Amino acid sequence: MKGKDIVDRAVEPGTEHIQIEVSGPSRRTRVLRRAGLTAGVLLVLFYGVGGWYFSSELGSDAFVVSESSTEFDLEIIAIDGDEITLRTEVGSDEDLLREAVFGLALPTGRLTVGDPVDSRVEEGFDVATRQFQIVEGPTPSPGTPADLDSWFYETDPSDIDLAYDEIRYSSSVGELDAWFVPAESATWAIVIHGKGAQRREGLRILEAINEAGYPTLVITSRNDPGQPLDPSGYHRYGATEWADVEGAVRYAVDSGADDVVLVGLSTGAAHALSFVYQSEAKARVVGAIFDAPNIDFGRTVDFGASQRELPVIGVKLPQSLTTVAKFISSLRYDFDWSQHDFIDRIDEVDFPILVFHGTDDSTVPMDVSIRLHDERPDLVRLIEVEGAAHVQSWNADPAAYRANIVAFLDSIN
Repeated sequence: MKGKDIVDRAVEPGTEHIQIEVSGPSRRTRVLRRAGLTAGVLLVLFYGVGGWYFSSELGSDAFVVSESSTEFDLEIIAIDGDEITLRTEVGSDEDLLREAVFGLALPTGRLTVGDPVDSRVEEGFDVATRQFQIVEGPTPSPGTPADLDSWFYETDPSDIDLAYDEIRYSSSVGELDAWFVPAESATWAIVIHGKGAQRREGLRILEAINEAGYPTLVITSRNDPGQPLDPSGYHRYGATEWADVEGAVRYAVDSGADDVVLVGLSTGAAHALSFVYQSEAKARVVGAIFDAPNIDFGRTVDFGASQRELPVIGVKLPQSLTTVAKFISSLRYDFDWSQHDFIDRIDEVDFPILVFHGTDDSTVPMDVSIRLHDERPDLVRLIEVEGAAHVQSWNADPAAYRANIVAFLDSIN
């Protein structure tokens, strides 16, 4: 019978022969099966292709070593006495409207700018007026492109009137460069910049460290421009960079330091804690200062992904896709996410830690620092800086930042 399955069952002798008709799948069932199969294929494609795509994005943003360059995303539209007015497309540079002090890079020179004295949205542009001072070059004219620089200082410790020596120290990848700023204390500070940053990122904090009387090494790390590469060819978020911190600590001790304070900016804090967990030289550490510490990289990636949208359809990236992308990236870049939550081992720390974190940080979530504090409230002091972006607590209030660091370092020395 068409559309039927026939089951012919043998029965006891003497009984009648019975044929049982069993109906096949209904049309609705077949449609549902096809729909389920199609949905399954689409789901596999979504997570497979999407996971690979976003793992590639993660690779280029986080792992692959590349050099950054200045992007002049602002335009000067007016100069009036000691005030400069700048504009950019709405939302393209949130720092323009932020209450903070910045350096201002120009093609022909450099300025510093203060808090906005006026800000507004005008015909599709964010516009802000700030007081300025010339650091280098002529007074710019309207139409000149510009770029805000949160690192504020441009070159080296001479920018803040500090004498220094350019030295080299040894790590497992070879010789690395550092600035040495002398002072009287037998406790030295080791300043470790963040991933993709430069030594000059640490000049803002160096002012306070020097005021407290600490000799300081402002170090480079593997993968920095002009420095040896990590054997993997990738940024490792502390898994290998801790050896660079160890080399700097051993240089300090060999040069007369009794002990050290580790100063980690963003991912520099991960390098510092990884050193503490893995090096015998950790006994020399008597304190640490962290600014926007990127010490749970998996959480940082989740946070960044939560701010992104899927291409074309414009909906938020689901956490499940981020999880798949992280798994794929762990295979592609040989990266163990579980080993990069440095808060998990914070019970091994026995020295005080001062932490700054801005409430407007869109790179490393504030909850990382809150968790660090909550795990060790006996050792960690957390200063939440209202309105500050990533590693911009100094920019939001330089005087308060400096005073807190000096007080902390005075309590150790």
